Amino acid sequence: MSMKGRSRRGYLVGAAALVGAMFLAGGMRTTDAAESDPLSWVLIGLGDSLTHGTMDAHNNALDTASAYLQRVRNSLVQRIPVVFNQPFLDDNGDRLVPFQVPTNLAIDGEDSFSLDGLVYYKRAGAAENVISDGYLADKALPFAFADLHDAVLYPINQLANAPVSQLASAEWLLTDTLPGSGLDKALVVYWAGNNDTSTAALGAGGSNPSFFPLPVDQLASELPVLSALLAFGENQGILSFEPYTASAIDRNLTDLGDFVAQQTGVLTRLVNAAAGLDHHIFVLTLPYYSSVGYLFDSEDIEYYLQQVDPTYSVPPSFARVARPGEPITNPLQGDRVSLLTFGIMYTLLDTGSSVEFVNGVLDDNGTQRDGMVLSEAEAAQIMSRIDGFNAALATLAGSFGPNVHLVDVGSYLNDVLTGEIDLVVGGRQISRKWIRGSAFSFDGVHPGYTGQAAIADYLLPHINAALGIDAPLIPLSAVITNDPYVDNDGDGWAAGPPYQNSGLGEVLFFFKDPDDTNAAARPVLPPDVWQQIARALLEEVIGASPAMRAEAERLGLIGG
Repeated sequence: MSMKGRSRRGYLVGAAALVGAMFLAGGMRTTDAAESDPLSWVLIGLGDSLTHGTMDAHNNALDTASAYLQRVRNSLVQRIPVVFNQPFLDDNGDRLVPFQVPTNLAIDGEDSFSLDGLVYYKRAGAAENVISDGYLADKALPFAFADLHDAVLYPINQLANAPVSQLASAEWLLTDTLPGSGLDKALVVYWAGNNDTSTAALGAGGSNPSFFPLPVDQLASELPVLSALLAFGENQGILSFEPYTASAIDRNLTDLGDFVAQQTGVLTRLVNAAAGLDHHIFVLTLPYYSSVGYLFDSEDIEYYLQQVDPTYSVPPSFARVARPGEPITNPLQGDRVSLLTFGIMYTLLDTGSSVEFVNGVLDDNGTQRDGMVLSEAEAAQIMSRIDGFNAALATLAGSFGPNVHLVDVGSYLNDVLTGEIDLVVGGRQISRKWIRGSAFSFDGVHPGYTGQAAIADYLLPHINAALGIDAPLIPLSAVITNDPYVDNDGDGWAAGPPYQNSGLGEVLFFFKDPDDTNAAARPVLPPDVWQQIARALLEEVIGASPAMRAEAERLGLIGG
């Protein structure tokens, strides 16, 4: 809902709550270094899920504590006093210490616009950008939290006496809170822009229509009623199941000019807000989304589906990155499908469908299904836009003076994931291959423990150089030994983390290795696997519009 004409409401909290908020805001002064040093550095994180600490398409304290920014903090406090408050969440997404003022402000799903409270018009199918309540923390007390913005940014909105976006929260910290407090030295890690291409690369997201990489023809055989709902959404223009076309990809990419204008405004505001402090701002570049483990190439698909049926092979219309048995010489070449599409294919084959029926996901009577398959040309379309974004970030960072530093982590991650840089940890080659590459969590997008630690190790030397310190690197070989996303028995599956997941994340957890010491043990899908998939998909699609919920009620999929 737009903020236009919105009246301010209820920002005065009860006396006890306000006292608690102020007390814990004061508690920000505590550090792991010498209490006698009044000039502690405050570490502030801005950005998306990578800085928030998301894994498995899920947010909780275990994941956040294992993410790169927490690891950076853990290293820095061995050399300098550092204040860093994480807005830790429990497994239900509830804030563990809601009245503590956070300094990691990054929020899962944020793009260059939403961190300023804006909905980007193209991905929303709108005429212009608008302010959205959904991108602001605006609740008076924790019991009223409605979304991740409330859970992460509270109680800054209460202390600022206004709704706050992620960027407004950073400005409040830098201008209203830190100056004169003794905490007048700020390190800002800014990594925003990944989600300006994510909808295009993942084939999921946006609105009017919302895109989903779902093979609806194949799903109809297993989930006829849900398929009727999907057909309704497609006919009404609410949903689209053809995310991988040149036009759909272009619609879901931020225009380069829009990106430059927005990033210029955001970084200008950050630099101005930090001007009264001793500060350093680190601007991180963006990796290629086409390199993530979420996108399965021909070798990935055959590796896993041949565990179900040894005769399986992708159809000839699906362009390969390599022929069976040949090495992949260029991981950026060839066609790809989403992890969601792959999961449906695997489940179909595992529950008795024929190879020919399963391959109908990829092939339409000898012709590639364009809308379900990210072609090499379409991947190049996304990479070209990211190249433009990174060039803009480099120019911007260089224009703000010596306290703004460009950290080209995007190029580093591209080179590691595609094998241009040989990163071997504990005898394992780190690569873009889903679980086999030891870089990603189950969702194939967010790094696991080892991937997160590698990012920290790339960022730390830049901070060390700026501050003239020698904070130690993270020992990757120690991290990988306790990484739940690492395949220990070499069968392509991993044990995963100990918590339960929900929604589509619950479906991801179907693919946990039941015995990661036995290469013959592969995941066993639950007997009601299709019913569980239906529930997860239903939860996703009914949020696309009120009409979808009403039709789901009419079909008996949900109660009225």
